[in-house]
Amino acid sequence: MNIKTLLCHATLLCTVFATIAVPSAFSQNTQTTTGITPPDQQIADLDNLQDEGWWSSKPKESKMLYTTVAAATVIGLYGLAEWDYGSGGLHSADEGWFGSDSKYGGADKMGHFWSTYAFSDALTALYKSWGYAPAKANNYGALSAWTVQFIMELGDATSETQGFSYEDVVMNTIGALTSVLLDRYPEIDRKIDFRFEYVHEVDYNNFFDDYSNQFYSVVLKLDGFDYIENTFLKYIEFQAGYYSRGYDTDEVEKKRAVYAGIGFNFSRLLNQNGWTKTGRVLEYIQVPYTVPKVSHDLD
Repeated sequence: MNIKTLLCHATLLCTVFATIAVPSAFSQNTQTTTGITPPDQQIADLDNLQDEGWWSSKPKESKMLYTTVAAATVIGLYGLAEWDYGSGGLHSADEGWFGSDSKYGGADKMGHFWSTYAFSDALTALYKSWGYAPAKANNYGALSAWTVQFIMELGDATSETQGFSYEDVVMNTIGALTSVLLDRYPEIDRKIDFRFEYVHEVDYNNFFDDYSNQFYSVVLKLDGFDYIENTFLKYIEFQAGYYSRGYDTDEVEKKRAVYAGIGFNFSRLLNQNGWTKTGRVLEYIQVPYTVPKVSHDLD
């Protein structure tokens, strides 16, 4: 089981949970002009009815520390139980970057970037809900996400089949810094998304080791440009991305490719109908099979 891919999928689920469950941390305006309480606000209202427990009474600093330690501990314990953590002495691994001779053709590196970026934003939302100022919440969120990823790399360093990868650490760092950059410059964040798309194109032996069914993209949203007044155009997105095929299967032929596509801005549609937090999730996760792609083979 590939540890890098597991974190990617686990982070995806964490992002969905944090974005939907955290009260209005990602979006501040949840009221509609119709006067009807939007679905996301209904969920938040139900959450507010619950009595405060021991966790709610904890200082925000303690919550942040416990959250980071808990995430790292879960990964460490699972690595000891299911992966071969501790099976070898400390060593590094040269996995390469995006070359044809790299471990997964570079798809795993995109996974590290995206997962750290998305995890940073999810924790930022969580920390905001605990009372941290926005900028501080983002700094701590990015640091927590990067720390958990780095601890995972330390675990890899003790594994005979993995090894510490400085390439992974670099991509984790870029992902965390991207979260900080977009938080500091909301005008850029309005225009650009980084997304993960999962499709089923080939059979695989293990759900957690199937880069051949993944796409990673950067998305330019026309909705983010104020001078575009046409309502229809504001639903249009342009995507550019990367994927690899065959590196994690028994196929002899391997492929690395870049692609371009035009998509529909589902986030805008959901936001207009009150599903602001669900719409925020779709800024990280691309709805499968909704983007026609034109690919260019790099091999």
